[in-house]
Amino acid sequence: MKLLSLYEAVNKILSRLDFSRLYSHFSKYRFALYNHTEICLDGKIIPYDQRFLANTSILYEGDYIAIWNVAPEQQASLDAELLAYGIVHEMFHCFQLQQGEERFPDDLKLLVYPSDPAHYAAKYQENQYLIDAFSGCNIESLVRFSEIRNARLAGYGGLTEELKAETIEGVAEYVGLKALKIINEEKYWKITLDYVDKLKNNLDLLFDIRRISYYTGPLFCLTLEMLGLPVRNEFHGLPVYRQNIPFPSVSAEAAAPNTALLTEVTNRFQALTKRRQSILSTHMAQSTCVEYPAFICGYDPMNMFQVENLLYCSHFVFLQKGAETIKKEGPILLMLKEDSDREIAGYYELSQ
Repeated sequence: MKLLSLYEAVNKILSRLDFSRLYSHFSKYRFALYNHTEICLDGKIIPYDQRFLANTSILYEGDYIAIWNVAPEQQASLDAELLAYGIVHEMFHCFQLQQGEERFPDDLKLLVYPSDPAHYAAKYQENQYLIDAFSGCNIESLVRFSEIRNARLAGYGGLTEELKAETIEGVAEYVGLKALKIINEEKYWKITLDYVDKLKNNLDLLFDIRRISYYTGPLFCLTLEMLGLPVRNEFHGLPVYRQNIPFPSVSAEAAAPNTALLTEVTNRFQALTKRRQSILSTHMAQSTCVEYPAFICGYDPMNMFQVENLLYCSHFVFLQKGAETIKKEGPILLMLKEDSDREIAGYYELSQ
């Protein structure tokens, strides 16, 4: 299927939706499908523009638009209904921006999180109660979820970025899934049950705070909706969890993980740390060290990790030095300056 044909198929699906029923005052935004050579916007093909990166929302010629990267080899096999749901997610990001959303997380701070495995074990336990609340429409499980989460938030400082990520990505995914339920309910249940499976069985996901927010955020909002509770989301207010927390009690006892779970999470965390250290060691051994004091001004938050002062970017990164901005293709390893999450002293670039 050519890019234009795929665009037309998606646009036809989106045209059937009443966006204001998905979320109050939400409406359809312009969207574009693109690859490395061309862009389809408003049903017209134009040459590729470097402002189009990843799947997101951007300000383009004065309008917020949703964009989606479609590799040429994917065009024939992409499911137009699933693509439409993904586009609704990105359109909601346009809506957030237009509404003056203020709760965007600092992605670089999300990379530096508590190294205590007990923190992640508690997060796993709270997720299991969220699953129960969603799967069984069970308010008692939602109470337990809230108790454990509140205890975890009280016990570890600096977790605000997690709640912000869950707000920005989780609510957008919630709205996208509501659209998919209208488009194709069978596919809606397939995806939500896949999210349940990920939260239940993928322990490594616990350590990727940004990515897991795509699953916990929508399930939290969908559970509230299923229970007949309002989903409060004031764009200039607290993170969405804080606005909707129905049971503000804290149960430290409930947050204490059992020994078997703590052991398993500890082993997974240590194994992940070793894998990351191995990636860094291999990269450094095959690289040239370049002194380049600069600031990080663009990145792919889903494909990067940090170990101490080393920041690994597998896809790309934009660096600003004075008036100059350069794009470095990944994989590239940045050397952060002491006590900074954005300023670098240089980088390790793979030798040619």
